[in-house]
Amino acid sequence: MAFENPQQNLKVLEKYSQNNTKKFTLEDAVSVTGMPVIETEEAVSNMMEKYDCKLRVTENGDLIYDFGASLNRRDKKPWTEYFTDFFRLLWKGFTVSYKLITSVFLVFYFVFFLVLLIGAAVASEDGDGVGDLIAVLLRVFISIFEWNTIMGYNNRYYRRDAYGYSYQHYKEKPRILGKKKKPKDPRDEKNFVSSIYDYIFGPPRVTLDPLANNQEVATFLKEQKGLITTSEVQALAGWTREEAENFMTECLSMFNGEAHVSDNGTLYGDFSQLIRSKDRTGEEPVVWYWDEYEPEYELTGNSQGRNTWITLMNTFNLIFSLVLVFGGWLGPMGLNLGFWGAFFVGGFPLVYSSLFFLIPAFRWLRQRPLKRKQHELNIRKRLMRIVYQTYDSGKKHVHEIPLKKLTEVANNQRESEEKLDPETIDRVMKDTLAELGGAAYLNDQNEIIYSFDLIAQELDAIDDVRENKKEDSDLGNVIFES
Repeated sequence: MAFENPQQNLKVLEKYSQNNTKKFTLEDAVSVTGMPVIETEEAVSNMMEKYDCKLRVTENGDLIYDFGASLNRRDKKPWTEYFTDFFRLLWKGFTVSYKLITSVFLVFYFVFFLVLLIGAAVASEDGDGVGDLIAVLLRVFISIFEWNTIMGYNNRYYRRDAYGYSYQHYKEKPRILGKKKKPKDPRDEKNFVSSIYDYIFGPPRVTLDPLANNQEVATFLKEQKGLITTSEVQALAGWTREEAENFMTECLSMFNGEAHVSDNGTLYGDFSQLIRSKDRTGEEPVVWYWDEYEPEYELTGNSQGRNTWITLMNTFNLIFSLVLVFGGWLGPMGLNLGFWGAFFVGGFPLVYSSLFFLIPAFRWLRQRPLKRKQHELNIRKRLMRIVYQTYDSGKKHVHEIPLKKLTEVANNQRESEEKLDPETIDRVMKDTLAELGGAAYLNDQNEIIYSFDLIAQELDAIDDVRENKKEDSDLGNVIFES
């Protein structure tokens, strides 16, 4: 039973998959649904675009479409992600509210000191330079409401973390007041108001474009004759084997690719149509997973001196509000302001000043496991570079590498990065092997050997296919136009 509407064909295939098995060949689907081969192929492609799918290759070179135990939509988010999004929204609302309160305090003191300054200027016989100072203070006033503490998401530079890994960092908004001479610590060039906001909530961390992987793969395909394997997808995105397989099937549907099997049984994607282009300007550059280290989780992003001043300022506010509330100054023997008056003079500043310290303390606790994970990921990137770019004698790509050699190569390649010991490398590799489809064993000399047969097999196979494939990306001259 076939329909001219592709959506109807997709529904037929979905019903077949739900009522029977989630694993089938193209021939299985054709024989059960009764749809022609061409329409079945189109329905399978649409189904791979809609649901998570993996491709399996049999020893005879047949393709099996595996949609898992149940059909899982690619665009469906788990409830935990909705839960996380909800709390992220709450945190964003609280952040804006607290920054607004901070702005109110800053504006209050700004106006107070500005009135004093104007009064001093009026009382003074010589008012030279006062106008310039007022102009500068007005710029400070405007900066109070610049809650985004970075110059812009396209303004980035590279900074090193405590282990020597270079990572992307947003450029902070420059200071307004201070000497023209550049300070020793570049973080002191940041706007002081921005430093206060970052002290409480931390500086924004560089995040990658969610479509960057798709764009990188598209560029990679144009540079590699439209061919790609699952191992190369892992090298581009750093995903686990399962994630890379799922993304490969999504690309086959998205970019109108075809799944093929090489002579040694390696599955690869052929996207010959994608490489036929006229203008390649604006393409996302190909950046391997190991060429960009993970950005650091910074507590404040300020210098030690800047944090000291901010800490002293808020400590003064906290102590003074404690004295007002618990020292009897707001009671019958002190300022008799009533409940609300006492709250706004002493109680509210006490809560505000306490949160000023509690929020960074909470973030410090939360960041500790994140910083450990970031460090492990950067080590993982260094080791993946070696796995993919080291060659065996007489072979194209590494099949096996001893722990001793892996440690030696990693430390020889380092620039500013930390020196790695064998124990650290072995610990990280234990978590990485399963993700890369590798294994570890002890040889006769009791040495730890890491084996990557699957990666080597796929890279060797795709190199041979590319070498034998004639590139056909030239569009030729225009022979007709409307």
